[in-house]
Amino acid sequence: MATEPQEHSSLGLLPTRAGDGRTMIGHVIVCRAGSGHDDAIAVWHLDTEGSRTGAWVKPAEMAMTDAGTARTLLDLCRQKALLAWDPADAVETLGALERAAGVAPVDWAARTVTIPESLGEVADIRASYTKRVAEEKATKKNIADLEWAVELPDPLFSSIDELDRLAGFGELVAPSEAATEALRTSRLGGWVVQRWRETTVALGRPYLRADFGPPTVLPPEWESRLADAHAGRW
Repeated sequence: MATEPQEHSSLGLLPTRAGDGRTMIGHVIVCRAGSGHDDAIAVWHLDTEGSRTGAWVKPAEMAMTDAGTARTLLDLCRQKALLAWDPADAVETLGALERAAGVAPVDWAARTVTIPESLGEVADIRASYTKRVAEEKATKKNIADLEWAVELPDPLFSSIDELDRLAGFGELVAPSEAATEALRTSRLGGWVVQRWRETTVALGRPYLRADFGPPTVLPPEWESRLADAHAGRW
């Protein structure tokens, strides 16, 4: 069982470098859930290492009627890629916050990182490594097959519930429905980051490193989304 405070802020997300040399900070998770007085908006930060570094929950009525609160929540999203299983609801919420804040709209849909796409990228790269190992093994007798600490199913997950069951985090408890959704997304995003960490261990083999380059913080397309978000300065 996991619990999270209603509002928490660390020192913030620290910049790091993508494989192409560009700067990236991390992810933002935006969830609106609940009804009546429990209708709330949760904003979570997840860094490039998959660690949660900040959490904020505000009543939706306040956020949608008070320009200052709306701007505060939008400011928490600056220079970060929006992380979600399906970003449609988050994009809609951010659009509503922009209208409440009276600020120009941002193309949030172009600044998203979805968990299915990111997990798919990890799986594709693992497949490329496995193929290259098989080629090496065909000419050399001492080549061992790759083994992963956590195997990814084929096909990959069709729903967030399937992924949650495999990750096996157990029951989740947070102060609000919005916070629960944000926490769930953040820990599953962190779970995918860990699968990437395990994948890059394979680059300790010289022939793989020669073909695919040195390890990167995240897979290339994932990093590109984060670097694009940072460069946008929105």
